Amino acid sequence: MSIAARIREAREHRALSQAELAAEVGVTRGACGHWEQGKTTPSVENLARAAGVLAVRFEWLATGRGVRDYDPAGVDERPERYIPAPVILNREERELLAVLSRLPPGCRSRLVEFLRSIPASVLS
Repeated sequence: MSIAARIREAREHRALSQAELAAEVGVTRGACGHWEQGKTTPSVENLARAAGVLAVRFEWLATGRGVRDYDPAGVDERPERYIPAPVILNREERELLAVLSRLPPGCRSRLVEFLRSIPASVLS
């Protein structure tokens, strides 16, 4: 079974739409569609997030080897060093990340420097 088929199977098993999976992982619905069609392969980070959202082992999702699901009773502990907890972002945070990712590296660095220069009193 291909990685595309494993992503689709796990998503359908969890009764999630592509849009729901995409929102949880922090990518576009189109990106999830491309993964499931085999047009593109998710980055390791996105694959790890998807594994966390889908409650499947990273190794199974990435390679098809091993056991697919975690034991919901907790007998099979989740290996956090391999699968980071999914980061759930709101719409505004996803938009900010999308804009940031399109900036050239120099602009991105300057923007991060600017944001770090904002006094803590303003941020609280």
